[in-house]
Amino acid sequence: MRGPLLSGPLGSQPALEALLRWSFGPSNPPPGAGAGTALAAAPAPIVVLGPAWLGSAVARGGRALLLVESEVRPQAVRALRRARKESQPLDVALAAAELPFRRGSLSALVVENVAGLAAAEAERWIAALAPLLRPGGRLIAADATSSDAAAARVAGAFLAAALLDIVQEWPREGAVLTVGVAPSASVTAARFDTPV
Repeated sequence: MRGPLLSGPLGSQPALEALLRWSFGPSNPPPGAGAGTALAAAPAPIVVLGPAWLGSAVARGGRALLLVESEVRPQAVRALRRARKESQPLDVALAAAELPFRRGSLSALVVENVAGLAAAEAERWIAALAPLLRPGGRLIAADATSSDAAAARVAGAFLAAALLDIVQEWPREGAVLTVGVAPSASVTAARFDTPV
């Protein structure tokens, strides 16, 4: 499994295998896990905010929903056709200014290029995404960087959003995955001033 030729270190086999491991961990097992349960019949999709190839890569491990902006719709449609041809569980939707999810509804969310943002912008973006996770849900930032400072900024944004159990994995040179777990609903409500 690899990303497209120009996907760089993030599209490498070790990086994508690590991404799938973190995406379909205990909080969102892949299809077939726990056979006979409702979870096995309809696993929650991993929501991907990133390029079409990243959504396709996540769909190789299980159900994925790729959100794209209108200007990359043609690439997303091609990715959807390929996924259907290969029987991969990928859905594609156009993203708007506001994400179409209610608070506490997502089991896992994969984002790309947080390290490319300025620190304040990264903090605002992660703070907007974190409340969408259900308690125990995972936020996974996939970044193509070799910079320890950039990786530290991403971890800082995760801390500022009250995410727990933050881990950074460097599956290969030039690729880092930052993973954080959503806290309880009461902690999320207190951090983001929303009623429980």
